[in-house]
Amino acid sequence: MMKRFSMRILIFLSIFYLLFIININGNTIIDEEIFYPPYWHLAPSSLSEFPLINDSISPYRLIDPWYYPHRLGLYKILINITTPFMPFCSSSNASNILFALPSQFGWLFNSNRLFTNGTMNISTNSWWGSVNYYLSVIPFLVAVDIGLIPKESFRIIRYENFCSNSIECFHQIPNAMAQWHLFFLRLQRSSSCIGNDTIDKRIIDKCYLGESWSAYKSSIYNALLLVESKLNNLPSNVEKFFGLGWARLINFISMTRKNTNLYETIKNQRKFLPFRMLKQSDRSSNPNDLPILVNKSLKMLFTFRFDRLSFIEKIWQKLTCNYESRIYAQYTLDIMAESKLVALRYLAKATINSFLYPCDRSSNL
Repeated sequence: MMKRFSMRILIFLSIFYLLFIININGNTIIDEEIFYPPYWHLAPSSLSEFPLINDSISPYRLIDPWYYPHRLGLYKILINITTPFMPFCSSSNASNILFALPSQFGWLFNSNRLFTNGTMNISTNSWWGSVNYYLSVIPFLVAVDIGLIPKESFRIIRYENFCSNSIECFHQIPNAMAQWHLFFLRLQRSSSCIGNDTIDKRIIDKCYLGESWSAYKSSIYNALLLVESKLNNLPSNVEKFFGLGWARLINFISMTRKNTNLYETIKNQRKFLPFRMLKQSDRSSNPNDLPILVNKSLKMLFTFRFDRLSFIEKIWQKLTCNYESRIYAQYTLDIMAESKLVALRYLAKATINSFLYPCDRSSNL
């Protein structure tokens, strides 16, 4: 009897182990297919993979930032050159906190917000693509300037009034250039910030996420004014409201210093972002083709009082002034669309922690 029982336990454990292994392998395959942006494997990994122009005076690499694989390549290079400075990164680079940039870009491509219309060409009429330009070209140029990217002669094709070299961009969007410069310098010196501490979520918050979010915000907020005229190209007022709302609420997320690695970004995109452009009718109804959580998130966005944004931001800044409160502020944002009651509980904990623990020295309060 005991032998039979033991044999059943052994069989059960063997099946459990087999399923566990299969599940791990399955998740790995799914991660590669779903998590990485579309055509990630085709994007250039270094400057040397861009087309070579054999100019009679000086050969150079040609970069077209309005060709999807080329712009994706700028992100891929940034991931490759910054990963060595992030000791918490996995071998796949997926833990790199800059993965929010190409991941969001991939979402824009999949949802046709780049106006590619079945091609690889990003339309200069795309408001989303125009804002994203300053999230790709700017950090790339700064990384080249400070020597993070090995220098090789290259040219970025210039379209309309979009800056295409460091000098132009310093004149057009100086604050974003300065913020990315500061981020990369801090990244190179991150070991001095870590010291002898164990690298955990608190250290990543302190030594990496604060500066990266500042640079991320600066690119978006400064780009909004530069590409404002392209808002009228969006297919509906609802899509326009969604786009501007997304941009304005970035500051709320940034104050929580939410991790922007590939896994966290994909998880939040699935929960909150529509996989297609919004129609006028989407505001008055719950579209059947969109996930329930996405519909709930959109409804919350549409009812948000943006006229009180400045006041709310001041309160939120106080509620996210230290690591202990930021964690619960993150939970608040994550769960708000699913359960307002649970969100209120997390908000209460964030509020309590903002008074129990001292604010960060680097806080702007």
